[in-house]
Amino acid sequence: MLSHDCSVKRTPLVWIVDLLCGALLIGITIWVAYRYCSLPDRIPIHYGVNGVVDGYGAKSMIWVLVAMAWILVGIVSAVEQFPRFWNVPFKVTKENQCRVLTLTWHLISTTKLIVLGIVVYLIIMSALGGNLLARFTLLVPTALVVNSLYWVVRLFLNR
Repeated sequence: MLSHDCSVKRTPLVWIVDLLCGALLIGITIWVAYRYCSLPDRIPIHYGVNGVVDGYGAKSMIWVLVAMAWILVGIVSAVEQFPRFWNVPFKVTKENQCRVLTLTWHLISTTKLIVLGIVVYLIIMSALGGNLLARFTLLVPTALVVNSLYWVVRLFLNR
């Protein structure tokens, strides 16, 4: 059981990520609202592995994507508030607890920003009606794996 001696505080990195997430959410919501009337009746809602549109839906589906972005950030932000329930792949001791919880929070926070960036990109491309970047399906897992590896290595080095 974790000690209650460690009060994990919001670091500058977490503040910056939260501000960026807030700006992205508000920005994409305003952008979609502004462009909504000019959207075609059918917009891309699904892309193949190669990034080419292979499914269309009503333009109102854009709001489902926007809602998903808000819900995603909301859920992850809520999870961030309960560090004592996070799992790490080694024993958390009284001595390493604050470092481990802080680094784990950084992992969760930066992953939230990356995933939100992906969703915002998908919203924009759906609204514009275009295909995704050719390397999108390679960039997404690469960004997530590199981010995870960075924080996991830091966790193992600082435990």
